[in-house]
Amino acid sequence: MRFKGLDLNLLIALDALLTERNESAAARKVFLSQSAMSGALARLREHFQDALLVPLGRRMVLTAAAEGLAAPLHQLMLQIEATVGAGMRFDPATSLGSFVVHASDYITEVVLTRVAEVIAREAPGVILEIVPPFDDPAATLETGDVDLLITPEAYTSRSHPTHLLYEEQHVVVGWRENPRLVGALTTEAFFDMAHVVVRFLHSRALSYAESEIAKVNRPRRIELIAPSFTSVPKLLVGTKRISVMHRRLADIYARALPLTVLPLPLPFPIPPLREMIQHHHVRATDAGVQWLTALIRRRRSRSSPATSRWNGALQWARECARARTHRDELGGGDPPRPGGDGEARRTHAASAHR
Repeated sequence: MRFKGLDLNLLIALDALLTERNESAAARKVFLSQSAMSGALARLREHFQDALLVPLGRRMVLTAAAEGLAAPLHQLMLQIEATVGAGMRFDPATSLGSFVVHASDYITEVVLTRVAEVIAREAPGVILEIVPPFDDPAATLETGDVDLLITPEAYTSRSHPTHLLYEEQHVVVGWRENPRLVGALTTEAFFDMAHVVVRFLHSRALSYAESEIAKVNRPRRIELIAPSFTSVPKLLVGTKRISVMHRRLADIYARALPLTVLPLPLPFPIPPLREMIQHHHVRATDAGVQWLTALIRRRRSRSSPATSRWNGALQWARECARARTHRDELGGGDPPRPGGDGEARRTHAASAHR
């Protein structure tokens, strides 16, 4: 079909060329041969009376005319895709579709492992691809490179529908045999101890927790920088280092490794982290994307059975902190612990590992 002299089928090839900026990659993306894509590019150049892509060293760059076409064309293709798929019924049991989800290793561990289990059972033909974070997560949503974005609220796009997945607290984690982790952790001890932190992406960006701690404006002894959240727990075992971790992730690893989990010192609680799930607005009527969104929201990580024990340990730690403050003011002895020091330590360790 032609529109104003242009074969509309060529728009698919043009979108791939302007997105990939490489003939071979564009051909693979739309399942064409290399020669067929070269032919399509020649016809597009003739129609637009412009080179569209020109070589610069070992790569191809867009001409000014192509730059002006790229964004509106890509949005048009996304809209067409959404319009065509709007009336299509999605049956998980028979679907052979694929979905790309942008998520961190933390989200993969605490949320998507549950989702993957359901998909394997209820939608065996569906392919789930999890891609790691980028410096600009919202950009991947805008370009349509991902179907769903799961990210902290600060990194979402205001242009697309957003839903709260859950709120997350942060805790201090360290090796169970670390003598400085018996009882409540003071602010002084927290800043005096060696830390393991996470830096990721090319920009070496701070995590949400690290950004909040930096606001306290106190020096810290950072001894190890890890590339991911899930690499931190094993790096703590056998050392006297500590790390600030998501509580859900800490709960998972504390059941498998000799770790102790403690509340953050009271003077600077980190506000809850709001994890959001987001899709492009044109996918609002995409039955497959809506199915996956609903599945993730249903299977989102809930509080574990140890929540009541954790809350009890948190309350006990707070009482210890208050008692220690009162002791310091009066010049008294150590605050009392139910059953003595040994029992308190065993009780706390047991609650952290269940």
